Parts: sequence; C-alpha cells; structure tokens
Amino acid sequence: MSDYEALRALLALRNHGQLTAAAQALNRPKSTLSRRLASLEEELGLRLTRQEGGKLRLSPIGHCYAEYGQRILDMAAEAREAATTLSRGTKHRLRVSVSHEMAWGWATWVLNDFLTSHPHCSLEIHALLPGTSPSPREADLCLTCNPVETPELTRRYLGRWFNGVYTSGVPERRCCVPHEPDQIAQCAWIELTGGDADINLQHKVSQDMARVTPRARLTVNTIQTLADGIAKGYGVGILPRWVAECPRHGVMRGRLSRILPDWEPRPTDLHILFRPGLKTPAVDDLIQHITNHLPSRWRLSATPETH
Repeated sequence: MSDYEALRALLALRNHGQLTAAAQALNRPKSTLSRRLASLEEELGLRLTRQEGGKLRLSPIGHCYAEYGQRILDMAAEAREAATTLSRGTKHRLRVSVSHEMAWGWATWVLNDFLTSHPHCSLEIHALLPGTSPSPREADLCLTCNPVETPELTRRYLGRWFNGVYTSGVPERRCCVPHEPDQIAQCAWIELTGGDADINLQHKVSQDMARVTPRARLTVNTIQTLADGIAKGYGVGILPRWVAECPRHGVMRGRLSRILPDWEPRPTDLHILFRPGLKTPAVDDLIQHITNHLPSRWRLSATPETH
C-alpha cells in the first residue's frame, strides 16, 4: 500500500466527515479505507480517528496530522511535475505559446533559427488568441505582449515595441489624414480585440499628453488583419512600427504611411514567461537564444524578473 493512499484516506475522512462519504469520494470500499487508516495509526502509534455517534471521525490528533498530510501530497504532486518536466526535457521537445501579435515575423524567424542551431530539439508552437492567458501546464515557455495576469509564472521583461498611428500608404485610399490628435475622432478607426477604449498619445518634444476616444468601426482579432485593413484604406489605427517599417521582418513595408509622427502611442512591453523553479537545459537555451537575438531597437536597459 502506498503511504500516499493512506494520507488520501485520512484527508477524505476529514473533508467528508464520515467513512461512507469518504469512500464514495475516493471510489473505494469502506473496508479498504478502514484498513488504510488502521495501518497508518499502527505505524504512527497514534489514534487518528475516533467513534462519534456511531460514525468514524478524525480525532484532534488526526486533524493535526491531516494538515501535514495535505502538505505532503501537495509536495508530491509538485515533485511529480518537476520530474515530468525533466523527462520531457531529455526528449528535447518544447511547447511554446506565443501571443497572436508575435506569432509571425521575428518570432517565426527566431524560433526556427533556434532549431537550426539546436538540431536535437523540436518545438510545438501554439498561438494565444486575444484575451487568452498562457497555461503553465500546457507550455514550457511563453512569448507574450499582452498584459495578462499570470501569478503562477515567472515573468521576464524581454523588450518593447514602439508604436505609431498609420493610414494607407496609397494616397487615394486614405480615409483621412489627421494633423492633430483630436482629429482622430473624425476618422474611421480600426482596432484590435481587447484594445483600450482611450488612446493616450505623447508628444515627442513637449511630452504633452493627449487622450482620444475613437469609435471603432472595425474590430479585428489579429494584427495581420489590422495592418491589412489599414493598408487597404478601411481606416486608421495603431501598429507596431516594425510591422509597417522594418525592412527585415515587417510585412507591410511600403503599404502603410505613418501619421501624427510627433505623437507616440504607449509602447508595448514584451515578456518571456516560464514556470518558476526547475527548468530543463533546453528551456534555458531557448530563453538565451531569444534574448540574444532580440532586435536592438526592442531591447530594454534592464530585464528584472517578477513572480
């Protein structure tokens, strides 16, 4: 008999208050639970249970021991997960979640470049839909530019995208060309799903702030669709500068034109997320590779980690 099974029997009795309900919760016969509890009491030399009104319940000592038993089972589950992580690491197959905004361009290149320099590894890439938080149990690593709450993951600041307001690069397709931030409200606006209702723009020289609240005529859930809609003249919107201008990774170069160049939207922070504690060498190698190959214009001067 596993000592863990005896602890599970003890905890089930504590949680359900009687042997019958505990046995049903564990899907075991009452006689099996009775034997496990008796064996545990004999091993410890302590009375963990007592009869109360014809029902078997935990004694005060049993309640005390059950608290420690819960910790033991929690630690066992954590140890099993760590061992599974190491086992998966020896197979060199990594699961990577990527925010949909990053699931193209540079990210596609850097992940494939990692495989070129690490031929013993393979990657399974999963794009996160807007508003979706990465699951610590479904990915070894996550690249994200979304401000989602992930308290169970370690967050490392990776870099920053600088953004701009864009319209179509073809003059006859432009729906409007505002010269001041407050004129944006008169333009057809396209935005990403989950975007802020208020847009804050900061003047590069004076540092003045302007807040505008455009009414979106079109909301899309991928940055590719957003860029394509702007390029075709369906409206104006905010894009990372690299999407519109980068000669290497930008896919819309020449099809978009920046407007209000003296006014800058809030930058977008980029993060690497991973489970705290033990990491496989392959995960460490991938984090290092991504960090080393970050475009220079995206880099931060410091990269603190938070939990």
